[in-house]
Amino acid sequence: MKKVLIAFGMAAAIAAGTLSVSAANFWKYNDTVSIDMDEASVKHTTNGHEILNFVAVEAIEGGTCTYTYAYDRTAGTIQVVEMEKETKALHYTSNFTPTSINSTNPVIRARAQMAEAVYQRKVNHKK
Repeated sequence: MKKVLIAFGMAAAIAAGTLSVSAANFWKYNDTVSIDMDEASVKHTTNGHEILNFVAVEAIEGGTCTYTYAYDRTAGTIQVVEMEKETKALHYTSNFTPTSINSTNPVIRARAQMAEAVYQRKVNHKK
């Protein structure tokens, strides 16, 4: 439910052309994707992996697409843990398995680049 509220709030802010809710917390990655940096977290697992979890909300025609990502920097993988697409006409969720960030698929490579940018922003913000 929290993700849905964030998605609606961000979609409204994007539609209005501004992110009036604490601009320091929301990062507009590109023209259609915004990321709540307060929700982004870097964790270290017991087996030594460094994992970034974050949520990206994409404004699409008639609604939003909310992606929950897990970026395993140690294993070199990116995963869409959950994708929620919501418009007036439809609402569905899906998920995907972890994929190598070195994939030849341009969508995967773009997601990996975004994840690394979020990671750098998150880590450098803490300093």
